[in-house]
Amino acid sequence: MQWIKIPLVVAAVVIFIMVFRHRQRVELRAGSRILVLILAVIAVASIIDPDIPQAMANLLGVARGTDLLLYLLIVVFVLTSLGLYFRLRDTDQHLRRLVRSIAIDDAIRRDGPPGEPGRGVHDTPHDPDAT
Repeated sequence: MQWIKIPLVVAAVVIFIMVFRHRQRVELRAGSRILVLILAVIAVASIIDPDIPQAMANLLGVARGTDLLLYLLIVVFVLTSLGLYFRLRDTDQHLRRLVRSIAIDDAIRRDGPPGEPGRGVHDTPHDPDAT
């Protein structure tokens, strides 16, 4: 056995444990957890026996196992990027609503509710001759 395999397997297991360590967080949904589990098992199996990716590549019609791993990493990267994009977009929308709500609350506290006599632009005398 090559010595490089030991730290690689340990690293894969540590990453797997870190992903599942915060169980109270809901951000990692069941489908994502299953995907992480499958990827961790594939990583450990591929580290222990490097012929596994080549056998899978042959099954799928890919020339080399390393090419198959590259394709899988590209797919995982794209899915992760999309997930982060949608999460960031939702966070931006939530922040925008929160800032608007705070601005309205501050304006009401400072100027009073809209339509209250003696406040706002609607209570100024209107001069029809002014342009």
